Amino acid sequence: MASYNTNDIRNVALVGHRSSGKTSLTEAMLFLSGAVDRLGSVDAGTAVTDFVDEEKARDLSISPALCYAEYNGTKINIIDTPGFAEFYSEVIPCMWVAETAVLVLDGVAGVEVQSRKVYSNAVNGGQPVVAVVNKVDKEHSSFSNVIDTMGDSLPGCSAVAVALPIGSEADFSGIVDLINMRAHIGEGKDAKVADIPADMAEEAEAARLALIEEVAGSDEELMEKFFENDTLSDEELIGGLRNAIRAGGLVPVLCCSATKVIGVKNLLDFLVALAPAPNEGASWSAQPAKAGEPIEVVADADGPMSAVVWKTMRDPFVGRLSLVRVTSGVLSRDGQATNARTGGKDRLSGLSLIQGNSTQDSDSVVAGDMACIAKLEDAVTGDTLCDGRRVISFEMPPLPLGMHSAAMEAEARADEDKLSGALVQIAEEDIGFSYERIAETGELIARGSGPLHLQIIKDQLARKFKVNVRLGAPEIPYRETARKACRVQGRHKKQTGGRGQFGDVWIRLEPLAAGEGFEYVDEVKGGTVPTQYIPAVEKGVRDAMVAGPLARYPVVDVRVTLDDGSSHPVDSSDMAFRLAGQIAMRNAMAEGSSTLLEPVVLAEVTCPEGIMGDVMSDLSGRRGRLQGTDGAGGGMQVVKALVPLSEMATYSADLTSMSQGRASFTMEMSHYEEVPAQLQDEIVARRKTDDEEEE
Repeated sequence: MASYNTNDIRNVALVGHRSSGKTSLTEAMLFLSGAVDRLGSVDAGTAVTDFVDEEKARDLSISPALCYAEYNGTKINIIDTPGFAEFYSEVIPCMWVAETAVLVLDGVAGVEVQSRKVYSNAVNGGQPVVAVVNKVDKEHSSFSNVIDTMGDSLPGCSAVAVALPIGSEADFSGIVDLINMRAHIGEGKDAKVADIPADMAEEAEAARLALIEEVAGSDEELMEKFFENDTLSDEELIGGLRNAIRAGGLVPVLCCSATKVIGVKNLLDFLVALAPAPNEGASWSAQPAKAGEPIEVVADADGPMSAVVWKTMRDPFVGRLSLVRVTSGVLSRDGQATNARTGGKDRLSGLSLIQGNSTQDSDSVVAGDMACIAKLEDAVTGDTLCDGRRVISFEMPPLPLGMHSAAMEAEARADEDKLSGALVQIAEEDIGFSYERIAETGELIARGSGPLHLQIIKDQLARKFKVNVRLGAPEIPYRETARKACRVQGRHKKQTGGRGQFGDVWIRLEPLAAGEGFEYVDEVKGGTVPTQYIPAVEKGVRDAMVAGPLARYPVVDVRVTLDDGSSHPVDSSDMAFRLAGQIAMRNAMAEGSSTLLEPVVLAEVTCPEGIMGDVMSDLSGRRGRLQGTDGAGGGMQVVKALVPLSEMATYSADLTSMSQGRASFTMEMSHYEEVPAQLQDEIVARRKTDDEEEE
């Protein structure tokens, strides 16, 4: 491969809704540039960027893939991103490391849920957007309708055509380039440049004028020239369009059929000519290892080396593969890099370029370029690699939290040890997945973006690690407490010949306010309980609090006061008083009108204004108490509610269905409160049934 300068590199992330054709477009770009000899197919499972078995089985991208096309002296790094809402976490790092977001829209469906989400992410990050209307050859497609809806559906979007389709639906045969006013007719590499068809001349002139007006409106100097001459020169148009794209004030819209490879060459030409190079994009803000002000890092090959890990993969033969974007300097084979997070040093012996899952050794990679490094010891997604003489770190944008949880259990006892190691590797690759062992319930809880996400994790465990697991609803961590005060005795006496056991205590049990936990008070007077045994009584009380009398859930929010008792000079011991403390606490909970407490979360749902009423009604139906609403901009609202955790088990899937994927939510633990009486009976009965089945 030729060696490229930073200004001859383009980094683009293909983003958009599922089934908009991002993978097919990637394949067409690779084919036209000569990176691949044959045009792969998503349906046939032969696309370069669909190489994971789960992707082929489901005909959808679940993980981003990196490839590159060499075209007209320029290296275009292409990141094919997932479009399914449950894998949105994987899209964020891809947009972080690319200068340009190529928003791929379906010519029939137009702007969809994920289209809005990735567009907003690009705008919020100051990232230029180039839109491509794909599938213009499909029935009921409409290039003009899609452009019209972009302005209505994408907040603040000024969309303008830079190309027009020749023909429509099945008759789509080429495109008119509105910048050079030439037609490109034909499929694939056989497309020819020609004059604009006579029946489109008037339409093309009107569309070019609209483009010129939009570009002129983005710059005061160009606006003056437009008023003077009623037009702009080609040089002024190209220069103004380039600046408007970089400033984010304009979204140029192209059209194509990726599967027929029509209009794709025009896209490649456009990216080379008008998309920003890495040294023309925004600088990177870095935090020095030692305290100090952030520093701005530009894509300069002569600067100190720094790079970010934006994706981690695993190869069955090579092991860990880290996809990196070089932010400054040069990565060199056999060079050394410092991991800013760990302080460890790694030798870059496995430096290569990557096409999907195929690698090609590389001696060096310059600032702005992307590459793959094999066998970095401790690097994970989001880490910064840098020159040890300038240790800096870049902060990856925040990721959405996985709100869908499931209890995961190995089907066979022999798989339990393997499961732990397998989950470590999967979590390294999939940044939207996490897991933890809950001490209170003993359950292994897996968290992802939705049920499909966790089902795919389950499939990966079986395929890659030969570990079969079951997924079920997580156990709700209920608590028990007392509703009234009481005073009880706990007495343990046992005589079996020889030395016996004797411990006798009186305790007072009092309820505390929610969230105050447990308090133990010693009010023994006159030595009725010898001092050396008082700690043993507390241990016994705490033993009994592990499993309450109603349903064996932990006891919380009570004060226990030891105020009297008696002892035996021979038979008393720590163990005897510990057992007496257990008995006393059980007696107290029985007399103290025990009740169940349930965890309540604060849920914040971001949704379109049009369905806010449905969202609020649904939350109320889940025993939620609405706390208010806030505007989120772009026609979105945030609904806040306190909701019992037990009612949120299926909320991720239900919200997706209710909003067609347009809404998202977060939740965090708020407090515990008493379970309604009718539900308590159900929970207690279910718990007893489970205990009987276990026995």
